Amino acid sequence: MEKKKTSFVQGAAILGAAGLLVKIIGAFFRIPLANAIGPIGTSYYEVVYPYYSGLLVISSSGLPTAISKMVSERITAGDYRGAHKVFTTAMKLLICVGIVTGALMFFGSSALASLSTLDKAHYSFKVLAPAMLVVSIMCAYRGYLQGMQRMGGTALSQVVEQVGKLAIGLTLAIKMMPMGPEFAAMGALIGVAVSELLALVVIIIIYNRYRPAIRRRIEQSEPYRPAPALRNLILLAVPITLGASISSLSGMVDSALIIRILLKLGYSQDTAQTAYSLLRTNVTTLVNMPGVLTMALAMSLVPAISAAVARRDRENVMNISRLGLKLALIIGLPCAVGLFVLARPILAMLYPVLTEAQLDLAADLMHTASTGVIFLSLVQSMTGVIQGLGKPNVPLFNLFIGFLLKVVSLLIMMNIPSINIQGASVSTVICYAFAGLSDTVYALRRARIQLNVWDVVLKPLLSSLAMGGMVYLCYNFIARMGHETMAVIISVFMGVCVYAVLAVYLKMFSKEELAYIPGGGKLRKLIYGIK
Repeated sequence: MEKKKTSFVQGAAILGAAGLLVKIIGAFFRIPLANAIGPIGTSYYEVVYPYYSGLLVISSSGLPTAISKMVSERITAGDYRGAHKVFTTAMKLLICVGIVTGALMFFGSSALASLSTLDKAHYSFKVLAPAMLVVSIMCAYRGYLQGMQRMGGTALSQVVEQVGKLAIGLTLAIKMMPMGPEFAAMGALIGVAVSELLALVVIIIIYNRYRPAIRRRIEQSEPYRPAPALRNLILLAVPITLGASISSLSGMVDSALIIRILLKLGYSQDTAQTAYSLLRTNVTTLVNMPGVLTMALAMSLVPAISAAVARRDRENVMNISRLGLKLALIIGLPCAVGLFVLARPILAMLYPVLTEAQLDLAADLMHTASTGVIFLSLVQSMTGVIQGLGKPNVPLFNLFIGFLLKVVSLLIMMNIPSINIQGASVSTVICYAFAGLSDTVYALRRARIQLNVWDVVLKPLLSSLAMGGMVYLCYNFIARMGHETMAVIISVFMGVCVYAVLAVYLKMFSKEELAYIPGGGKLRKLIYGIK
């Protein structure tokens, strides 16, 4: 039993580390890509990618999780033949899904491109269509290997996928830029398709390493019970897929509506595409970065809460849930303040190709979007807490209502000429604000959290404001000397130092809370002087 528990924890750690690395590589792919092909080029990329990721949710979200669960259950019962039957059934289903979604993207390329008013984007839809089948097949292998607690295959294929996208996609985008921005975007998306193929090759190689052992176990196995694998797969996959589709739907809404509304307001095609690209590529990429850290820390809370719930240890459930809320604010507040204060300097440093007018617009959008970092942090941390409490559908419902509010507010505000593109940024903040606050209220009630406002809210808030003041003064002092890039780097470093000192001085974490945080032992020694 202990061996299985260790294997599970190690597997979760492998997937968690790979997931973090994948998100970091993916975020940094957008920055050089934006500099290489400019706002017009990235507008074509950003119009296509949400539809790709939205269709991909069908094969890459719920089904791999369902495969993993069903395979794991059968292997635990010693039914290796049944586990392999789940895999082969899922493979057939996913191949069908891949063919259908790929055909929709290929043959519907012109219609999808027209929906976003960028007719030339149909090239990009076509080159990305084959990746739908490739990813679908890959997801069957990933789910099977994860069910056998072989997480290394999924982790390695994910990393290969992102590195391939970065290397191949960026190279092709640069090479094809002289042909036009729409072809540069197509080159980047060819890189995405090729990287998926490389990842599939990697996971097939890893699967073939285990294949002889799998065959031996199947030959020695007798099925304990017949099971309708296809029906169970679908029943398990549908709720997960619906939940995961919400974020993709949000991207599709932006892709379909933003440029169209800006054109309706009288903006030129280039201006509309540029504004859309600044929001989706330049601003959103930076705003989403803090979420990588929030998600990583929240992951360690889920099993802790689940274990406390299983033991019916209400005090620990309350304490760990409160820690999840505190982590969201300790990470989200300083990141939001930092992005707000340094919006224009950071954008200028990372995207030197932007003109002064484009920087001004991007900075304005960043000022609005940065407030959403706080609520996005709440969504991620509180989702982890509520999942640990055994209520996974609650955060999905809240996020869906937030999505509906986003659509309505976007349509209303963007059609007001004085607001225009800012309406899209505000609508995303509204979405996460509703979901984050609703999740927080639910978690407070469900876990019966006794909230100390000074400890949980005011300590990180006041520390973040102090940090923001230091960052502002430091940047302006050094920037006046003509060293703007150095001013950004030094002011960020000084801000981190100020926040860290205040975190220690104000004792933001209790001794008990540090036990649940990676590296908490060292922090406990630093803050409280005990091991």
